Amino acid sequence: MTEEEPRRTRLAEGLETIVDEAEAAVKSALRRSDTIGENLKETIQGALSSRKNVVMVRLNEASLQRVDDLVESGVVKSRSEASAFLIGEGIKARADIFARIGEKIDTIRAARQELRDLMDETPSDEPAAESEETGQPAADEESDRQK
Repeated sequence: MTEEEPRRTRLAEGLETIVDEAEAAVKSALRRSDTIGENLKETIQGALSSRKNVVMVRLNEASLQRVDDLVESGVVKSRSEASAFLIGEGIKARADIFARIGEKIDTIRAARQELRDLMDETPSDEPAAESEETGQPAADEESDRQK
């Protein structure tokens, strides 16, 4: 046996090991891709099941290409479904920001309601202003009464 033969044997065994590991990795990846595809379809179907509002949007070329990629791949049936899916995923991905926006909107709504309530108060709810000097109704109110 020459020195070359054990080296070739080790090399052949190493190559067989690499090939076996590569085959196992490919099989595992294929199994996972099937599962990922199924999960993605289930997620999309769930997200799309309650769609009832129509929104018209304009997209740049890059965004339209991503929408068309989803349609062409068969993941969704239409641009509408792809857009709804991507919007929903964007909202989920930025849930922290939308929570903060919701808090600010609640504050704004409360302030608006407070202003409406102030505007709804009628002048008769307030005591009549009297002139400090005479104790008589102020001239503005007196002229209003005469009219």
